[in-house]
Amino acid sequence: MNWKIEYNKEAVRNLEKISLSDRNRIFKRISLLKEDPDLGKQLIGPLKGLRSLRIGNYRVIYKKETHIITVIIIAIGHRKNIYKK
Repeated sequence: MNWKIEYNKEAVRNLEKISLSDRNRIFKRISLLKEDPDLGKQLIGPLKGLRSLRIGNYRVIYKKETHIITVIIIAIGHRKNIYKK
């Protein structure tokens, strides 16, 4: 089953700040979520219910919306800062 990928406004703004080569790597990895939305690890604590996908030093924070078969990309950023938002 192919899942749909959607980006929220913050994720789009985050992407604009990332170099083109890193952005391309991120897009390639995000596209894998269409086939396997459980690819990232489950987060805990205040981020429970979200998942994190690792791409080098970057992380993609997303959630699965099972009832509409959609993965919503919430934030994208450097691993140092992404969990502080």
